[in-house]
Amino acid sequence: MCYDCNSEYDRRCGDPFDPYSIGEVNCSKQEPREHLKDKVPVLCRKTVQKVYGKVRIVRGCGYIRDNNTDDGACLKRSGTHDVQATYCACTTDLCNHGTSVLNNNNYLLHLMPYTLAALFIMFSCKRINLHLQPTS
Repeated sequence: MCYDCNSEYDRRCGDPFDPYSIGEVNCSKQEPREHLKDKVPVLCRKTVQKVYGKVRIVRGCGYIRDNNTDDGACLKRSGTHDVQATYCACTTDLCNHGTSVLNNNNYLLHLMPYTLAALFIMFSCKRINLHLQPTS
């Protein structure tokens, strides 16, 4: 299952993504594409296209595996003139939802050191304030 939408026609498909009432598609039940008759969908994809400054986001099924992007990573490509595209792919249900399709757990792991540092500072300041309180 993948989200299936195009921000050109539905702004909720853009970033930030609003999945409320966005189409979900069972990729394994899709009709074969004319130009990919021997391929079956094997992943979810999110493509960010920027053409002359205008951004369009397309989410849907993907047919061709790429070891560089299948685990949620993104691949950026630039074309001639002012054309750029970022391709992201992932292999779990409805994984093409975020600004990045990387697993949210990876994001949380990156935030962990900052959270621990903030807690340490907060409790250290509280302990210092307790020692500075005048005694009655």
